[in-house]
Amino acid sequence: MKKIISISLVLFISLGSLFGQETNDKYQEVDKMKDWGFSITPYALIASQSTDVGGRKIRQSFGDLVSLTNAGFQLITTARYKRFFLTFDGTFATLVSNGSSTGDLVSYDVDLTIKQKILDFKLTYMILDNFEVNGSDVIKGWSIEIGGGGKYWSNDVDLNYKLTVHNPLPGPGQEDKVIEQSETIPQEWWDLMVGAKARFVLNDKVKLGVGFNVGGFGIGNSSKFAYDFTYINNFRVLNWLSINAGFRNFYYNRVDGEGADEFTTKVNVLGPLLGVSFIL
Repeated sequence: MKKIISISLVLFISLGSLFGQETNDKYQEVDKMKDWGFSITPYALIASQSTDVGGRKIRQSFGDLVSLTNAGFQLITTARYKRFFLTFDGTFATLVSNGSSTGDLVSYDVDLTIKQKILDFKLTYMILDNFEVNGSDVIKGWSIEIGGGGKYWSNDVDLNYKLTVHNPLPGPGQEDKVIEQSETIPQEWWDLMVGAKARFVLNDKVKLGVGFNVGGFGIGNSSKFAYDFTYINNFRVLNWLSINAGFRNFYYNRVDGEGADEFTTKVNVLGPLLGVSFIL
C-alpha cells in the first residue's frame, strides 16, 4: 500500500527537444533577429490522472488532485541564443492526504505528505525555418527544432499513522493500546528525453507550438518508456506579455523492485494548461 501511495499521486507536466545543422539560406533571415531572448512563464496544468500500479487501477479527476494539493507552483523559463534554446520546466508541489476511522474496538489516524519536484532540462536547436522578419521581429512563418535533455523526478513521502486498540473491559490496567509510527519513503529517478518541436507564427499576435518527446528507455533506474505531447496557442497581448492556452498528455511506464517485490507502474496524465509569459 505504501508503494502504491508513493508512486500513484499527482504528476503534472514538460516540453521537448539535441542538435542540428544549417540547411538553407533562409537562416539568414532569422540571423537578423537580436541574438538573445528570454521568457519566463508561470503556468498551471488542469489535469486528470490514471494510474495502474501492481495490478490496481487508480483514477483521479482534476478535483481529486486539487483536494490533495496543499501548495504548488509550475514555471517554464527559456533562454535563446540565435538558434539555440535552453529550457527549464519545473513543478514544485506539496500534497497532503488525511484519513481516520473510529470504531468500538479499533481506531486509526493516517497523515500522508508528499513533497514533489519535477525538473525538466532541454537544449534544442532550430534546424529548419521559413520566417519573414522585419528588423528584429518575426512576422510569420514556421520552424522545426530538435533536441533532448533530462527530466528529474523526486517524491519524498512522509507517512504517519496512529492505531488505537480499545479495551472493552473497564478497570485498572485495562488502558487502550496505542501504536504510532512515522516513515519517510524517498523516490527519485532521471529520464533521458529526446524529441522535436514545430512552431508556427500566424501573425504578429498569434503563434502555435506542437512538441513530442520520448524517453526513459529503461536506462538505469529510469522509466521503461515515457512520452510527452504538448500543443500550445500563444496570444501576444503586449510586446512583453503573452497568454498561453493548450493541451498536454504525459505518460510513463516504469518497473520497480525485483523478484517477488517487482511491480509495474503506468501513469497517464492529460488535460488543458494555462499560462502567462513575460518576454524580456
